[in-house]
Amino acid sequence: DQLMPRYLRFVKGVVDAQDLSLNVSREILQQDRQINAIRRRLTKKVLSTIKELQAERPDDYRTFWREFGKVLKEGLMRDFDNQETLLEVSSFASTNSEEELTTLAEYVERMKEGQRQIFYATRESPQQILNTPHLEAFKAKGYEVLLLSDTVDEIWLGSVTEFDGKPLQSVAMGDVDLDSEEEKTAHEAERKEQEADFADLLAWLTETLSEHVKEVRLSTRLTDSPACLITDAFGITPSLARIYRATGQDVPVGKRTLELNPNHPLITGLRQAHKDRGDDPSNIETAELLYGAALLAEGNAPEDPARFAELLTHRLERTI
Repeated sequence: DQLMPRYLRFVKGVVDAQDLSLNVSREILQQDRQINAIRRRLTKKVLSTIKELQAERPDDYRTFWREFGKVLKEGLMRDFDNQETLLEVSSFASTNSEEELTTLAEYVERMKEGQRQIFYATRESPQQILNTPHLEAFKAKGYEVLLLSDTVDEIWLGSVTEFDGKPLQSVAMGDVDLDSEEEKTAHEAERKEQEADFADLLAWLTETLSEHVKEVRLSTRLTDSPACLITDAFGITPSLARIYRATGQDVPVGKRTLELNPNHPLITGLRQAHKDRGDDPSNIETAELLYGAALLAEGNAPEDPARFAELLTHRLERTI
């Protein structure tokens, strides 16, 4: 374990070296410059071999990646000297193909004209990612999104900010605007009108849900779902917080932003109901249900499941 980094623990072999200091304690040997030099050379040799495998024997590479890809990706958050090489030899599922994995270099080659970011989404499985509301606008506009479902993905993404000069951007974090300059110009009047129409509802929801969210705003990433929750660009996602808690670290998740689809019947109906009845208890219940549904849609449980179930039951009773 002194001759190979932890993320290459699947490598077995024998090292023949003439210059090791053998007549010293184990502690001194661990700091020996020859050991460090051997470690660096072995690491680079293994990574270059993987790169050759990827280029010359793709079938064998796919087998290798299926078996050891999760372990290899651990190096992305620890081995900064070889991070670029590790990114080059890594493969990921994406919305481009349900069967074939893609490298980051291949993703960059397929990027749409004018696209500046590499988009990705994280969940516990690729199927969960494909069903998340955060992907709706990306699917509609034909943007490819990396589907990152390994636990280690949530962690190494905190250490890698870009590839080939292209920033990595989560579809569920920060602001996302997929419109071209021409589309922005064409839709500018419509957006201003929507912002004016929904201003009162957004202000009321921000106040009503203030215990849960920091802001409620209109969304540009939703086409079918009524709402979704967005983490700040440099915030901690709930799934990453769960990983930290599993290791005994208590990492708080800050309040997030609730984005609304201004074209969804539920949102337009709530706007009208608020306009007609203001702080009517049924409107407040709808706001809470909307927030809970946004949590469920991203794979998280409502903060108070019993309360959510009670509200849903009452609402269903009134519809029967």
